[in-house]
Amino acid sequence: MRRDLLSRLDEGISSKLVIVIAPAGWGKTSLLRDWCSASASGMAWLSVDQDDNDPVRFWAHVIAAVAQLVPGAGQASLQVLAVPGTRDADGILTPLINDLARLAAPITLILDDYHLISNPKLLGCVEYLVEHMPPTLHLVVSARADPLLPLARLRARGEMTEIRAEELRFTNDEAAELLNGTLGLDLVPQDIDALQQRTEGWAAGLYLAGLSLRGRADPSPLVRATAGDNRQIADYLVAEVLDGLPDHVRLFMTRTSVLDRMCGPLCDAVVGSAGSWRILEGLERTNQFVVSVDVSRRWYRYHQLFAELLRHELDRAEPGLAPLLHGRASAWHRQHGSIAEAIGHAISAGDLADAREMIAKHWNAYINEGLAETVETWLNRLPPAMVAEDPRMCLVMGWIAGHLGRLDEVEPWLEAAGEAKPQRSLTDGWTSIDSCASVLRAGHSYMIGDLAKSESASRLAVALEAAGTSLWQAVASATLGASLCWQGKDSEALAVLRRLVAPTPPPANLPRLWARGCLASIAVRSGDLEAAEVHVQRAMALIASHGLGEYWPASTALVTSAELVERRGRQADAEALARKGLQLAERGQTRLEAAYAQLCLARMAARTGGGEEFRARVNAARQIITACADPGVILTELLAVTERAAWQPAAAPGPRLAKPSEPLSHREQEVLRWLNSQLSLQEIASQLCVSYDTVKTHTRHIYRKLGVSSRQQAVVRARSNSAP
Repeated sequence: MRRDLLSRLDEGISSKLVIVIAPAGWGKTSLLRDWCSASASGMAWLSVDQDDNDPVRFWAHVIAAVAQLVPGAGQASLQVLAVPGTRDADGILTPLINDLARLAAPITLILDDYHLISNPKLLGCVEYLVEHMPPTLHLVVSARADPLLPLARLRARGEMTEIRAEELRFTNDEAAELLNGTLGLDLVPQDIDALQQRTEGWAAGLYLAGLSLRGRADPSPLVRATAGDNRQIADYLVAEVLDGLPDHVRLFMTRTSVLDRMCGPLCDAVVGSAGSWRILEGLERTNQFVVSVDVSRRWYRYHQLFAELLRHELDRAEPGLAPLLHGRASAWHRQHGSIAEAIGHAISAGDLADAREMIAKHWNAYINEGLAETVETWLNRLPPAMVAEDPRMCLVMGWIAGHLGRLDEVEPWLEAAGEAKPQRSLTDGWTSIDSCASVLRAGHSYMIGDLAKSESASRLAVALEAAGTSLWQAVASATLGASLCWQGKDSEALAVLRRLVAPTPPPANLPRLWARGCLASIAVRSGDLEAAEVHVQRAMALIASHGLGEYWPASTALVTSAELVERRGRQADAEALARKGLQLAERGQTRLEAAYAQLCLARMAARTGGGEEFRARVNAARQIITACADPGVILTELLAVTERAAWQPAAAPGPRLAKPSEPLSHREQEVLRWLNSQLSLQEIASQLCVSYDTVKTHTRHIYRKLGVSSRQQAVVRARSNSAP
């Protein structure tokens, strides 16, 4: 036990951040494990690996580690993680920080091997955590180099404790305790002193030397040979260690070095013999650089440095064997459902075509779990030409780009998919390549505000998915319904959207939620507030029962609900709903919903006298609408109505009847007279020999010009205007 360093950690934990920084093999992990073992409680540990560069995976692992100490902590953050667009620190971490701030006692989170994190967004999120950590959380970071954190600022504030390589060097006494105590050797002080000087106190060098000296009658020749830089020492000593092992154990260690984690059955498959679990237990028991990674002691891994040395030895002793071993590992993981590891090993094995087929089969399931960056990592490990020649992979890249908010990349991938040679189906949901491309194009066009293109693509998608799965039928139909809704084609939009919310089809909750929001919006602008209320209530029930409150399709329902709530005089609640709707729309980068929310908030500001906020929100909405290739008529009409709201005096919530801002046209006056009847709009259309959509458009114009929101108000307003 390195008591001085353990005391340093005990003292440093009162600071916000502890960093343990040193090159490979300096005993960082061993020191922290000893510290955890000596601590009573409150330690959450995460051993970082390369796959943790996917933010969803990383934060899920962090939350799982914390939840072992505090059950239920981070559940709100877990719900957010899988939502497209939630890669921002505030969206992911604020709920977790709030949970931690309520703890009765502080906890410590240890991130070991943090140098393996290179994702800039993830690094930014961890920096955000450090800056906003509550007093109930302390962070310990172990890495080979300084992490990208505000170290200078924390150092200046006295909020950081540092342990570096110089302090991690073993003293003579510590070297003696390791060699003669832990490893059970019986070295004389002169040999211990020589080893300490030749390795310069490097923990891994001392440890490897101790392992290689076991069973030697005369250690002096090896002690004298232990010289040079760390790599030379390590290469020499690992050969000595392996030479001292039985042949089957040596073979086992070099061949299993291709595995990031290992269990008995997996190792049996890779090395081609039984009994691996006994070897693993023996290696752990005799301190042969193996550590367990789960409480059941089923899974193990090698220390990083030793794994690197073993792989080097494998390439030297059995050149060309590593790809075969990776292939065996891939087959085992595929058989046992570990698809991510199966794909990774297949790529390392050079079985690229096999890896590509697994990606084609499983990519959508991983993206739905929020692991889009994991899928992108697989594709980036394939040769670029292998991706470009396969329309399936091009479409996967397009879906990933859309999921991660890189909307400008979607269309180029769609074009690449069209130019690639025909392939088999994606085998993951869609009926065909063309269907997948149409759904992607429809959704992308909608997101960027090109409604005409979205309508065309979604009509094709609906036709192609007619015999497909209910999920993708619903997605295609919802995109079509929303495109029609914002274009003001209410009659057809209602027919499409009502089918989506009917109780008979199997549930497709996000499309159904999106449809409810659009139906509520149509009902509000047609003056049917009772129907709008019903749609909003059912949308809120969907959100509550299926945890959909962080997905952008909830935006329309939230903003429409805000309009209804404001009419009942609950201004603060209305603003909160509209702001949440705006947050979701911006997170999902969907322009139409963002403009809709901005205009709603602008009208609220106008009615409460917030002139500066009104102008800012109108300008923001105008910029969004201008950026859309085809935003439809609804938003442009709403923009005009909202801009005129600046000239209306602030009023109490409730029906607002203002003087007509512009005269009604002859046809609008004719429609207004029929509104004073008991006929439905469809019946009025028949009387006037025009289409239902034409009457709906005239009715919207009448409401806007009269400053009303319902048929009854329009009639009352018309009477008051005509009164002497």
